[in-house]
Amino acid sequence: MKYSVNGDISLEPIALNFVEDIFDAFDYEVIQYLPLDEPPSHIDETRAFVEHSITQMDQGKDLVWVILHQGKFAGCCGIHSIPSKQPHFGLWIKKEAQGQGIGRKVVQFVLNWGISNLEVDYIKYPVDNRNAKSIKLIENLGLQLADHYPIGTAKKLEVDEYRLYKS
Repeated sequence: MKYSVNGDISLEPIALNFVEDIFDAFDYEVIQYLPLDEPPSHIDETRAFVEHSITQMDQGKDLVWVILHQGKFAGCCGIHSIPSKQPHFGLWIKKEAQGQGIGRKVVQFVLNWGISNLEVDYIKYPVDNRNAKSIKLIENLGLQLADHYPIGTAKKLEVDEYRLYKS
């Protein structure tokens, strides 16, 4: 399922041809607020992530897209744990593409698409409470703060869970 977010931004299902783009962009800065202790040290780790994502999509558990901006790789996003009826959304944008409004447009599009097209009660958007840019974006979209909890092993995140409810 490919989607056009607007004239410059599109979403394409994650595929093996994006392994190198993902690996090259996934560094400590990008994972700062993600529940990962380390970025992948070898491209095979990224290939395994992409293969797992494809399997999860084939099984109807997740939807994972690469984000393209003007036809070039800009990041990834996904709706995960769809069968739960309370799936969660995640997103990351590579450093060079940050600050251009790509994340805001993708978040708005995917959350609205998910609420309209999936059989869910609500979609969770967990965000580390130190990630001021993401929190501002979420609050501007009208999501409601619903929960707070710590996650992580070596690296601890303090997550604020926002939700978009199906009306």
